[in-house]
Amino acid sequence: MSARLHLLTLVVAAAAMSAGATQTTAQTESSNSRRSSSLVQEKMSLTPDTEVLVEIPMCCGVDQVFNMSGMSCEPAATKPVIAFHYEDGRPVEYQFAYNVTVGFPNCTFYSLQPTIEPSDEFFLLPDGQLMVSAGDKEKLDKEKFCLLATKEEMEAIVCFPDAKEPTFHHVVYQTLYPIGMIISSIFLALTLFVYCLVVELRDLLGRCLICAVASLCLAQISTVVVQLATHKLSMTECIFTAVMMHFWYMAAFFWLNVICFNVFLTVWWKNDASFGRRWFIMYSIYAWGFAVLISAVALARDFHDGLQDSPLPKPNFGLAKCWFSDDDSLIVYFYGPTSVVLGINVILFCMSAYKLCTFNKNSEARVFQFTLYLKLFVLMGVTWVFEGISFFVQRHNEASNTKYIWLVFDLINIMQGVIIFIVFVCRRAVLMRVCEVVCGKAFAMRRFPAYYENAEEDPGNHEMKHTVI
Repeated sequence: MSARLHLLTLVVAAAAMSAGATQTTAQTESSNSRRSSSLVQEKMSLTPDTEVLVEIPMCCGVDQVFNMSGMSCEPAATKPVIAFHYEDGRPVEYQFAYNVTVGFPNCTFYSLQPTIEPSDEFFLLPDGQLMVSAGDKEKLDKEKFCLLATKEEMEAIVCFPDAKEPTFHHVVYQTLYPIGMIISSIFLALTLFVYCLVVELRDLLGRCLICAVASLCLAQISTVVVQLATHKLSMTECIFTAVMMHFWYMAAFFWLNVICFNVFLTVWWKNDASFGRRWFIMYSIYAWGFAVLISAVALARDFHDGLQDSPLPKPNFGLAKCWFSDDDSLIVYFYGPTSVVLGINVILFCMSAYKLCTFNKNSEARVFQFTLYLKLFVLMGVTWVFEGISFFVQRHNEASNTKYIWLVFDLINIMQGVIIFIVFVCRRAVLMRVCEVVCGKAFAMRRFPAYYENAEEDPGNHEMKHTVI
């Protein structure tokens, strides 16, 4: 699909010029017409009473095919065959006369290539309309498409659907979502700034949190770009943004999985001092590696010709939007992996909770640590579980009013950055250390006198010694 729109936008003028230059039949022009029109009447009727005259829109001339390498229309060795079918797919048995208008539709369009993508199947109806089989079958008037004959197959150039009257739900998604994600991204960036500023925060789990927050921040920035600038992006930019958004979301989930696993280790094993640089390298290989792997598989399936027969669905990045273009690919490459990761996280946290509730040998610091990261899991885990549930509910019941209920969880999802900032930064110990680094210890002691007094009286204070972990 990436090549389709990019190629076709480059050759519209060339194709129209080529078609007009080589067409041998009489041409008629109209200033009110959407196409440069040429009239070709083909008498193919078997009997006079079966003769019907319809208008067929062709991208190139009736005796031409589109040359992909030359990006132009050229004379065909054999005349392209135009077949008609009934709405149920049965071929029309009689033949009839038809007119051909030449030119591309005056709209933003994409191509249907049935031999490459079976879901692109289409057929021409006896009244000249085009039946598109993908999703809910839809009939397109002649102003919305043209047939493009190539040496390999008959393709169709189809206009994107007209914009419908925006609903309240649509307005929320188009306005509140981008605003919420911009705010969330700012708070995620502030969280990163604090963790990079304060040395004590950058232990093993702190570094894992930095990676998770950075990934989520970049994923949300990519989402904002898609929501606000989709129509301004070129096809290449659209596909690049979709791929990067997919990668960063995958990375965020795998780093959350790393955090859950490390909390599990520190709760079950006393000696967590050895969990240092070597463990962070292994965690990085795991989290970044799986994110790259899943993104690479999706990208290869979309663009590698050798994988056309693969049972995996084709993502079709950029086909209808700067994201996955159908539900099947979204399930396989996004909701599937995230569901597995979230399931593992639930098991790890349940086992950690069991350990803390059953044995009394765990230090207060471990309880503090578990509680802290349990909040992160609830935020990035449970809300995404409801996001997945809402996806499947609305997928099977599009007209359901439940989408307004799920909207609440979606809004919580997009405000994750604010909640993460409150949980991990807006704590007395962290604010005190930030104040120390930025303004000096003397100012911090004046600003937080009670905190320093408590620290002197209770050297084992877990909030002081375990600011993050």
